[in-house]
Amino acid sequence: MILYIIPFTCESHMHRSYLLAGSTLAFASLIVPSATFAQAGDEIVVTAQKRAQPINEVPATISIVEGDTVEISAGNDLRSVIERVPGAAFNGRGFSGNNSVSLRGLGGLATFGPYDSAVSFTIDEHVVPLRSFDAMMLDVQRVEVLKGPQGTLYGRSTIGGAVNVVTRDLEDEWGGGARVEVGENGYLALNGAGGGALNERLLVRGAIRYTEYDGDVENTLTDDDLNGAEIFAGRVSAKALLSEMASLKFSYQTDREDRTPTTDLLRDAPGFPIAGQSGLPRASRDTDRLSLRFENDFGGYRLVALAGLENSEIGNSFDLTDSILAPVAFGVPAQFTTDPTNDRSVLDTDEETVSAEVRLQSDGNGPLEWIIGAIYLDLAFDRTVSRRSNIPPFNVDELSSNDNATYGVFADLSYDLSDKLTVGGGIRVARDEVQYEGTTDFFGPLAGTPRFLEASEFDDDYVVGNVRALYDLGAHTLFARYARGHASGGYGEFAANALARQPINPFAATTNDSFEAGLRGTRASLAYSLALFYNDVSDGQVYQFDATTFSNIAENLDYETYGIDATATATLAEWAVLDLGLGLQRARFKNIPVANLSGASDGNRVPLAPNVTLSAALSGDVPFNLAQVERRAFYNVSVQHIGKRANDPANAFDLSSYTLIDGRLGVSLDKVDIYVFGSNIGNERAELYGQNFGTPAFPIATVNINRGRVLGAGIAARF
Repeated sequence: MILYIIPFTCESHMHRSYLLAGSTLAFASLIVPSATFAQAGDEIVVTAQKRAQPINEVPATISIVEGDTVEISAGNDLRSVIERVPGAAFNGRGFSGNNSVSLRGLGGLATFGPYDSAVSFTIDEHVVPLRSFDAMMLDVQRVEVLKGPQGTLYGRSTIGGAVNVVTRDLEDEWGGGARVEVGENGYLALNGAGGGALNERLLVRGAIRYTEYDGDVENTLTDDDLNGAEIFAGRVSAKALLSEMASLKFSYQTDREDRTPTTDLLRDAPGFPIAGQSGLPRASRDTDRLSLRFENDFGGYRLVALAGLENSEIGNSFDLTDSILAPVAFGVPAQFTTDPTNDRSVLDTDEETVSAEVRLQSDGNGPLEWIIGAIYLDLAFDRTVSRRSNIPPFNVDELSSNDNATYGVFADLSYDLSDKLTVGGGIRVARDEVQYEGTTDFFGPLAGTPRFLEASEFDDDYVVGNVRALYDLGAHTLFARYARGHASGGYGEFAANALARQPINPFAATTNDSFEAGLRGTRASLAYSLALFYNDVSDGQVYQFDATTFSNIAENLDYETYGIDATATATLAEWAVLDLGLGLQRARFKNIPVANLSGASDGNRVPLAPNVTLSAALSGDVPFNLAQVERRAFYNVSVQHIGKRANDPANAFDLSSYTLIDGRLGVSLDKVDIYVFGSNIGNERAELYGQNFGTPAFPIATVNINRGRVLGAGIAARF
């Protein structure tokens, strides 16, 4: 098989984030002086509205991260992509299936929940559940990040936005490539992809990636360090051309990961980052994903049918009382925490997701474009939890099952009122049906406590939608949009009140009234965008860990977010392309009752929502002669900055701001690229998530962090 993967090429812009915007061209000119620019880049075509169209015609805020950028990003994962999107933040708890994303301060508040996040995720329009959305990027063409509620066309819970990963197309011509990278701390990355036509009716493509690295956080009680990983991903796809009008695409993807995570590190510990786990923590995830896509063009309209099946087996194992944290948080002697057989939490989850969608849509050749369709989603999981500890409330075994079914119908249309003005809107009518069952047994100091059984159901009928308008000003485009968002209600994963012999309480659905206005366009070689937004969130789903009762608290609280996104992509010279992205936002609680379990108050910051995000990248290539043959030297330097964030609704402490710097320098010799690279060059220990083991007045801050600096070299070949 011939392998192919697009290595770093400086002839294309490495990161273009175009946002529909809402201000003036003068503001963009303040970002980068436009007088120095050459001609702007080629038009970008996206599928954000489930139809191919130029990005200038999309009446919604959207950021695009190109596949070349994904390939060279540190870690080659969703975190490194999200950090390049203005107003976005990645919230990483370290353990498999417990990460989330925040867009414009929306999402990332319910990391203990089993459902889709307030931000939905898809791969080639197929639904990806919360537990596996952050699996490693594989053979990616681009990542489309839509901001604001997208519930008409995407997901079951989209008050914040939608992230659609678009994989590389299957093509007739055979081609391939491969890449190898090695670096310090045992870093090794291998990947390859490629394909072509087996015959005139059948196209195939395959892709693989393997990454491993050693831990870089000292663990005082074992010889092994934390923060290491071994990850594998592979995909095979085939597309049958059934006729000139019809096709059927099949894809199978597998992801395997085994990590030693760094959750709940005591931030004030001498020698931070440092851990004291008597048994090495483990986080594993095995995911298998099947998907089918059928398309048939009937001339004037098109039928699309999608079906997907995903199964994830997730295992997380860790010490309940880290020997560095426990004396501070629980007042127990450190020696109480050094027996791995009596100081352990083991969590196993088996999750299955079945999804289907069928839609009929116009071919886009007239003034009226429309889509009508129906969706079905069933997400079910079984979870077992076994905890043993010298701390009494931790001695339990839990068995729970959770089934979440969603049915819905939707419609969306756009109409050209003139050659300048386009208006449109969409609606989805849906129903959620949720069932929960739980069993809790007690051991050790709690032995003799009767078994606790609980069962409950939750149903919800709702309507979401949007109205929008777009006006073409020639080189610039103006738009406005209102959308109604909805995040499904239901139950958390843990039997939070079992010790008090109280059944788990369902949390209510969240709704969001979202308003945005924008302006985007080009001026000379500058592609710019600005967007103003406001979100009014009712019954926002908020989770809080209470260290005094060792329970996870779910509440519904109101809040609002507002701010501005801005981006610019410009050619400074033949050898220099500059990309900038800026997000400024405020996310604050409001209408908070005096008595609430989370400790929130009016005016408190919404957790995990940074006030400032900033990204910048400079890339280019320079030709030179070597042995009378023209070669090219290429470079890339990128910076991502995420501002400080509140850790919880009570604002007990702040997660520190962080700045990550990556770089790459190499030469292109015909079909081979050779380069050196540095990821996290400043060795920044980014605080991705935090938890308070004290009280709001006297916090005991713990955090989960990223990997440190990795310097290395790589070689990429095209065939």
